[in-house]
Amino acid sequence: MGRIYNQRITGFHTGALRAWGLLFLAAGATGVCILQNGMLGMNRLSGQQLLEIMETSDTAMTAATVSLILQALETCAVPIFAFLMVEGFRHTRNFKNYLLRVLALAVVTELPYNLTIGGQWLDQSTRNPVFGVALGLIILYFYRMYPEKKVKNTIMKGIVTLAAVVWAFMLSIAYGQTLILIGATVWAFREKPLLRDIAGASVTLLCSLSSLFFVAAPMSFLILHGYNGEKGGTSPWINYLAYPGILLAVGLAGAYVF
Repeated sequence: MGRIYNQRITGFHTGALRAWGLLFLAAGATGVCILQNGMLGMNRLSGQQLLEIMETSDTAMTAATVSLILQALETCAVPIFAFLMVEGFRHTRNFKNYLLRVLALAVVTELPYNLTIGGQWLDQSTRNPVFGVALGLIILYFYRMYPEKKVKNTIMKGIVTLAAVVWAFMLSIAYGQTLILIGATVWAFREKPLLRDIAGASVTLLCSLSSLFFVAAPMSFLILHGYNGEKGGTSPWINYLAYPGILLAVGLAGAYVF
């Protein structure tokens, strides 16, 4: 009991950080599936039709506003999971098995993600963010191959990062490019927590140039700054199945309620 109390007053372990990230992801899923696709029917209406509904209905305007706020909160999960990606890579004893587990999670997550975001089980327009984590782990592996602070190695890391960003774009991975850029920043300053948080928040804020939703995301570094280096006692099954479980619950709610 004393250990749990001590963790609460000294900061967040990885389990607590993951819980914060899942909370933000659940908020975003609710905003898209329940409010946008369910109440407003944004995935079925044209822009003109949606505008007409919002002009004549205060309820529709409120739902649209709340959904945008929830989507902004969702972006706060990206720095958290970028950080957890780096921490997981640094402490894993078997990179190959770790990567395979993340890839398996990405595959399992895809169907509930499609249902929640697009309203159908099969959707080729976008891929779930877990694929971005898998891609990020691969570039971290390459980073570790070029650890020395030499110009040649810095250039190589830059090329690998750029290639990963391009692949994330080509594969239409949700938040993939941002996750990779934030993950690269967290890795670069992994031994200097204060610089890590300042640099990470700055890069995250720059990402708002491509999506205004990311204006809220730098706030997550206030949570990350409280990381206490502890792993936490969360079950691995919960860690891996929580996200697809949340998506499935929200997706089914949206499908059967509306």
